[in-house]
Amino acid sequence: MKAWVGKERDKMGKEFSGEVAARLKELGWQVDTEVHITKLLRKGFGLDYGDIDVLAWKPESGRVLLVECKDVQHRKTDGEIAEQLLDFRGELDGNGKLDLVLKHLRRIELVETHLPNVIRYLKLSAQLTLEGRLVFKNPVPMKFAWERMRKRVPLHLFSELNQI
Repeated sequence: MKAWVGKERDKMGKEFSGEVAARLKELGWQVDTEVHITKLLRKGFGLDYGDIDVLAWKPESGRVLLVECKDVQHRKTDGEIAEQLLDFRGELDGNGKLDLVLKHLRRIELVETHLPNVIRYLKLSAQLTLEGRLVFKNPVPMKFAWERMRKRVPLHLFSELNQI
């Protein structure tokens, strides 16, 4: 059952990443989805940094977005909301593991240290401006408790992608 649930969540996540990519493309961005860090940076690492859900860029401006997409379930009880907020603090959890935001922040930091590789991958001729983003499909509690994290990684809802 756990394997099935995991596959279904992965499928939903990929579908949402596809929706985000399609919307950004409509808004004039070039996009690539599910880009593994080793592919982007053309380099192996001792740790698995995962992938970038949506990599979006505008060659004329040099803006590059590293977008983490989240289609999380709506939480109703205080306990469920608190649990969801704990998953998105940008900190280590109680077991010393990276929470969902901190994983993304670590990917951004790693990519920032290898900008020439990103320029080559995207075939950009100008300098780039790298921007980490977190996009949720629906309104989530994090949207209302995000002030202290805003400078580290902006949070957007899918309906707000035109504001990027």
